[in-house]
Amino acid sequence: MMSQSDNFQSVNSQSAISSSSTEHGVLCDCNRKAKIERAWTRENPGRRFFGCKGRRVRNGYENCNFFRWFDVEKPHGWQHLALLAARDIIREQKEELAVLRNKVTIPNHEGSNMDISNEFVEKFKEKVEECEALKKEVLILGERSAVFRNVLVASSVGFAIILGGMIVMSKY
Repeated sequence: MMSQSDNFQSVNSQSAISSSSTEHGVLCDCNRKAKIERAWTRENPGRRFFGCKGRRVRNGYENCNFFRWFDVEKPHGWQHLALLAARDIIREQKEELAVLRNKVTIPNHEGSNMDISNEFVEKFKEKVEECEALKKEVLILGERSAVFRNVLVASSVGFAIILGGMIVMSKY
């Protein structure tokens, strides 16, 4: 595990930004509603700021580079250290998720598979086929059960009629 000083040295000053919507009426320099973003730099971990959301231009976005802090104070003391530690944990978990997503894939609609092992895919297909076969067998057994029930009812009624006829004939 990395020490805190190693973590501090390994972190660059570029910000990883996450965004959220705002209901504040702050307009950027291009006269659009500014969004609240969150900086994750070493100096300002978790600190929020207003930024230009930009406008779509051809294959990208164009913005006016508007910037104004939403949070008045910088984090300091234990909060600063806690936010840096949280940021590092989040980054590690994102990396782990990316690795896991690369290992696991799901068959897509075009019929191709991404990275799931062929053995797993084959077992999955076998189980799906087995399930379909069991569904068909349940339907067949249900139909047979209905036929046997009808035969039993008809036989019971026939037996009762014959028995009744024999009793009536034996009295005369």
